Amino acid sequence: TASWKIAPAIACGNSIVYKPSPLAPISSVLLALLLQCAGLPDGVVNILQGEAETGAALCVSPLVRKVSFTGSVETGKAIAKACASENIKPVTLELGGKSACIVLEDAVMEVAVHGAMLANFLSQGQVCSNASKILVHKSLLDEFTKMVVDRTENLRIGDPLNNKTHVGACISLEHLQKVQSFIDGAVKEGAKLLTGGERINIQGLEGGFYLSPCILTDIRPDMRVYKEEIFGPVMLIIPFDNDEEALKMANDTEFGLAGGIFTRDLRKAHLFASKMQAGNIYINSYNDVHPHVPFGGFNQSGYGRENGEAAIWNYTQIKSVYINVSNELNNPFT
Repeated sequence: TASWKIAPAIACGNSIVYKPSPLAPISSVLLALLLQCAGLPDGVVNILQGEAETGAALCVSPLVRKVSFTGSVETGKAIAKACASENIKPVTLELGGKSACIVLEDAVMEVAVHGAMLANFLSQGQVCSNASKILVHKSLLDEFTKMVVDRTENLRIGDPLNNKTHVGACISLEHLQKVQSFIDGAVKEGAKLLTGGERINIQGLEGGFYLSPCILTDIRPDMRVYKEEIFGPVMLIIPFDNDEEALKMANDTEFGLAGGIFTRDLRKAHLFASKMQAGNIYINSYNDVHPHVPFGGFNQSGYGRENGEAAIWNYTQIKSVYINVSNELNNPFT
């Protein structure tokens, strides 16, 4: 998402200090090199590596006039608080999510299955807009589940730099263990593990943080895995009886980043889109992104928008200028 922030910011005449995650330092340097090769002057985009303390210093620095952050809810809250308490600087927050895809009774099965996999296994599930809750009409449940399990078990796991790889590694050992704790906890609470959820060794990449994509069923609303963002390759298949139940489960979250609808009925798709409490709705697709279309969430998923015209407002300030072009000024004191 760095390019989402950098492009409109420099287009509006700003210089940038970009602090990447300490777990992903290399891609930011490569991005800076590309910008330099494209002719961007030195000092316009600056890469500052560091831990949380570095980010905290940027938030309170009077030289930083605006902060845009993508990351966890907890960190987002800390950033908003720091920016408000010290300098009252504007903040854009693109935070976590607990999104849902609704597979309606008239959905095209092939499209719905493909969409569910895009919504869960893209980038090893490490995408804030991913929809771990896959809500499926009961009439489609058996067929849908079988197709998804079969295709998930055929995914190729391995080196993300290999074009034949479908699923790469988790970002760190700590994160892999966190995702596994969600899976293990769900099973202990009564969920059924259909496939995956195990750390695996890849020949030539031994010791890597690889987790087989996981599918869980028999999910209840009181389970941790139902309520919290997993941020890993874990799909929850949950049946529903009617439209009202599906919408209730989709909106049963403190987040509001994204949602998906799979149906042949465009009228119903528009109706569901209007009732789903999320900033980005995908109809018969998932995780589409376009630079002209604003992206952002509601509630605990943050505020402000990346991309589109909305992004321009993030990196500019509105100024009103009044000009008297006459040689006279009305004097109310005479």
